[in-house]
Order: sequence, then C-alpha cells, then structure tokens
Amino acid sequence: MTPRQHETLVGNPMRLDRPADLRHVAAIEAPGLLRADRLEFQRSLAAIRSATECRAFLSYGDVAAASGLTWQAARRRMDPHLFALCRAATTRGWPLPTAIVVDRESLAHGAMTGRPLIGFAGAAERCGRIVGGDAAAFLAAEQQRVFEWAERERGNVLHD
Repeated sequence: MTPRQHETLVGNPMRLDRPADLRHVAAIEAPGLLRADRLEFQRSLAAIRSATECRAFLSYGDVAAASGLTWQAARRRMDPHLFALCRAATTRGWPLPTAIVVDRESLAHGAMTGRPLIGFAGAAERCGRIVGGDAAAFLAAEQQRVFEWAERERGNVLHD
C-alpha cells in the first residue's frame, strides 16, 4: 500500500461518515507506513495514557508534539487522527480516550465548548455512542470513564 492509499483508507470513513472496519484500524496502526510528518497512532495513545494516569487533560498541540509535530503541521490531520483513535477504542471495547484531548483553553477543567465539543460528539456518534441532547454532559461522563479505565488498566500493555 502506498502512503497515499494509506491516507485515503484512514481518512475516508470520517469524511464519508461511515463506520471503519478492522482493515481501517489496521491501516492506522501499520507502523511501516508511518512517516515522520504524520500523527502517529501509538504515540498519541501513549501520550493520552500518560495523561490519564495523572488525571490530566491534553491539548491538541500536545497530541501533535507526541508525534514530533507542531500544531500548525498537524492541524489539518488532527480530526481524522482523533476519529481513528475513537474507532480503534470502540473496536476494542474501550471508552473514547480522545475525551481528554481538549482545546488549550479547556486544559485546566476539560469542559469543551463550541467546535471542539461538536467535533468530539460527532465522532462519538459515528462510533455508535449515544450522545443524547447534552453533549457537554456526555463529554464529562466519557472523561470520567476514561480516567476510571486508565486506573483499571494501569501497568497493562494496551498496544503492541
């Protein structure tokens, strides 16, 4: 698979508002296809896991930095990348770890508003989660689930 084919496979489920299959998840995690100018699945998951152990939130810039990218370099790729993390978590029966990835203004408290909240709620719904009428309440509950899940999984290897 060429890097372009890989990018298409990873991005299409989100752009087309279709669920991803295991081939999609495998493409996201294929280490041989990752390049230095891309957001890296394993590095993002490791950064999220590290933050959850401190019950802390991460900014989008923190996720970019985990892959060695600036926010400017990663900005256009962030939504598909976070959606891919949500799909992989759903496939594995995990809560949505991206619930703790927030805009810089929300780092202290985790309560997103506006586009970031709408984006997270939309990704959750595309993954089959029922958000309901109060996206902010859903986010807060999912953040709590992520922190509880991380505590239960502390010390366990989540990825190879």
